[in-house]
Amino acid sequence: MTYEKITFLLAFAGLALFNPAKAQTEDQDTTTIHFIVQASISGLQEISAGGLAAQKALRPEVKAFGKRMVADHGKAQTMLMQLAKSKGYQVPSQATSPPVPEPMLTKASGKDFDRLYVHMMVPGHRQTVLLFQNYAIRGKDPAVKAFAQQTLSMLKEHLAAITAIDDTVKEVAQ
Repeated sequence: MTYEKITFLLAFAGLALFNPAKAQTEDQDTTTIHFIVQASISGLQEISAGGLAAQKALRPEVKAFGKRMVADHGKAQTMLMQLAKSKGYQVPSQATSPPVPEPMLTKASGKDFDRLYVHMMVPGHRQTVLLFQNYAIRGKDPAVKAFAQQTLSMLKEHLAAITAIDDTVKEVAQ
């Protein structure tokens, strides 16, 4: 999914979540809802791209990383959705439906796939780490904040792993 599509979905989700009549009668925590939507979309994208990497990657470390993304982000996604449901947060279906696989990844193969996947994962994980760090520090809902703090260590491990893989992919390309 391209960043333009992500931005559109986030804007759409924000509009779908804001109900002026309800906001007047309840103290809605839009920061938490926004975090849940962003975290869900990000996690689903990682699962989708990771599935492709597990199938198509040429390098064993890229294939293994893809499998790890499916497992780790799948588990985190399940936890996030259970948490959102238990807290009564309404998450729009656009943020819970599997994304359309990234067209560039579906078309790429071999070394090109590996390079493209890795180069997409580095900035994607940087953004996700920042998202979780911000909510872990500034979040309002204690349970969702605890989820962000707990998941953050996993995301930092992912970032370190994909950065190391990126360095080796760059070395081979030179």
